[in-house]
Amino acid sequence: MSELLIACALKKEERGLSRILSTQHRLLVTGLGVDRTLHTLERTFEEWKPSCLVFTGMAGQLDPSLELGEVVLPAEWELESGTRFSVDSELLGRLRSLNWEVAGKGLTVSAPVVSRKKRLQLHERTGARVCDMESAAAMMIAASYEIPCLAPKVVSDTADSGLLAFYRHFDRNIRSLAEYLIRLIEILEDTRST
Repeated sequence: MSELLIACALKKEERGLSRILSTQHRLLVTGLGVDRTLHTLERTFEEWKPSCLVFTGMAGQLDPSLELGEVVLPAEWELESGTRFSVDSELLGRLRSLNWEVAGKGLTVSAPVVSRKKRLQLHERTGARVCDMESAAAMMIAASYEIPCLAPKVVSDTADSGLLAFYRHFDRNIRSLAEYLIRLIEILEDTRST
């Protein structure tokens, strides 16, 4: 079985996850934004092809029903242009057969979404539950290399909390995300070995 690649945009996220995850899998920091994510992952995939990419980290709430610290795993991610990238159907079926919730959509944006009004508008217009600045790009480049990709995210900020919640609640959120990833990695390792 080849290794999983666990990637995130920020060094702070990678440091937080590496303190908690006891995994032999490689962790990678891509950098912030679509261009850096595409460049870093393409360079990585040219040298080494993992069995699966888990692109993770923090995301902003768009769906008002989501709470700070909640971990979500969208079934698809969408660029602002409307281009969508879905979780590999075989992997999706396997996770759902184990009652793992893979649902809804994430939206990759070019700049942080700050206001409550803008968050609600994006949620209503696109149906996306969360937003970040990289995941759709990660899904896109992984698909081009035929690497299954998942992008689970923890809600780091909400319309009520504002963007500063990312820092105020970082330790708690990264712990929740790491606990989620530990369980997910076990499933992915079992999936890849069968």
